Amino acid sequence: MKRFLAFLTAVLFAGQLSVTGVAYATSSFRDVPASYKYFTSITTLAQKGVVRGYSDRQFRPENTINRAEAIKILVEANFSRDVISNALAQHRQMGHSYINLPDVSLQDWFGPHFELAYIHNIVQGYPDHTFKPANSMNFAEGLKMILGTYKLNANSAPFTYSKLIAVESTDWSAPYFNYARAYNLISPNKFYHPAQLMTRGEFVEILHRVQTVKTDGSPFTQNNTITSAEYNITIPRLNIINQPVSFADPYDAGSALEVLRHSPFGHYLASPETGEKFVLYGHSSGYAWDQSPYKVVLRQINQLRAGDKIYINYKEKGYVYQIYKNDIIPATQDTSILADGGGNEMAIYTCWPPDSVSSRYVVYGKPL
Repeated sequence: MKRFLAFLTAVLFAGQLSVTGVAYATSSFRDVPASYKYFTSITTLAQKGVVRGYSDRQFRPENTINRAEAIKILVEANFSRDVISNALAQHRQMGHSYINLPDVSLQDWFGPHFELAYIHNIVQGYPDHTFKPANSMNFAEGLKMILGTYKLNANSAPFTYSKLIAVESTDWSAPYFNYARAYNLISPNKFYHPAQLMTRGEFVEILHRVQTVKTDGSPFTQNNTITSAEYNITIPRLNIINQPVSFADPYDAGSALEVLRHSPFGHYLASPETGEKFVLYGHSSGYAWDQSPYKVVLRQINQLRAGDKIYINYKEKGYVYQIYKNDIIPATQDTSILADGGGNEMAIYTCWPPDSVSSRYVVYGKPL
């Protein structure tokens, strides 16, 4: 009996250690509920030990991913623990102070992962012979890195133009976006820009899909509908890439200004999916009283021309508008911007000229 109790205690204790270890590293993270759009991919890769959360048991999926984090995940997905642990042995034996590139030290937490990524051509340095590990990764870099890791031929899918992807056939990133769209690695309904920063959640989602494509040899099949409250805008001419938009009350001046303390753009009237007119606005002047980080986001709005495109991602769907008119009106007439002409239209305005509130500069766009 004592022997059985000792055995049972050992089993229970071992089980407790196992469950506790798994719970900390691979259970649902506090900020990744089952309703989260990338729950399946994050949970799947966490259970495989490929991704881990922070010490507070959060994954922070909406944070942008940097280059060091990206290679760590890719290496964890493709190399054993022993290989990773011994990756720097030769560098240590030879007394090296850095790993292949001067901005990657032997003491860096991602050092072993960088060594393996570098020698297996998952990553290379920039022309200035640096890796820039803390740099946030954009979609063009992220797609190239993931597809290259799994030796997927990005040129195997013929180029197909999409109004929701801001690349031309001659762009270096075109094959990667084209492959990603053809194999359903990215949403067919959203807009993407090569310079758009990739989030931790997006990186893991694409990696999860690539692993499936690599195994099956066919496009990824989405089994559930992805939803979110995402609302972002891209204006390539102004180098505004995937910036957030927040709703405001058009008849409450306090609400309008409050929104711009936390978001580059405010939104009035109908939401994009209704097919009705809506209005966006943002700051153009750097007043001392305005301490928001977005106080000059529309300072160069006058550079926009008829024919320029504006891209909206709203609730996981992309919308494209083409500018057809610019106007300058007195501030006393700014309510006219809200007037509904009876059609699907967007307007964007700001105080004008910069550092003045006397007028409003307005651009109008129609959907494509």
